[in-house]
Amino acid sequence: MNRFKGLFLLTTAITVMLVGCEQPRQNPESLVTIQQYNQLENRAEFEDVIDLLGQPDYINFEENTADEVKFDDEFTRYSWDGVAPNSKIALHFRDGKLYKKEKRGFE
Repeated sequence: MNRFKGLFLLTTAITVMLVGCEQPRQNPESLVTIQQYNQLENRAEFEDVIDLLGQPDYINFEENTADEVKFDDEFTRYSWDGVAPNSKIALHFRDGKLYKKEKRGFE
């Protein structure tokens, strides 16, 4: 009986972790579109990108809870959830200017 109880607890814990991995954003209007992503040009100023996309959802893979984000350094990764299911974009800045952009889940 203890073996089944342990297996049940393990299965439950894994299920909870998997369900918690992809939390939907609170404000669906702030999800990034492929059109917005395509508007981003190399060397765009950090503040201009924030004006276009809004505050990032994640900073270095951690959920962003700040009201206002400022440029940190070139090792910081800023990312936003996209409108398409499981889509995201990630942006990297050097000296406050966009130098690398990545997308996932957009067709």
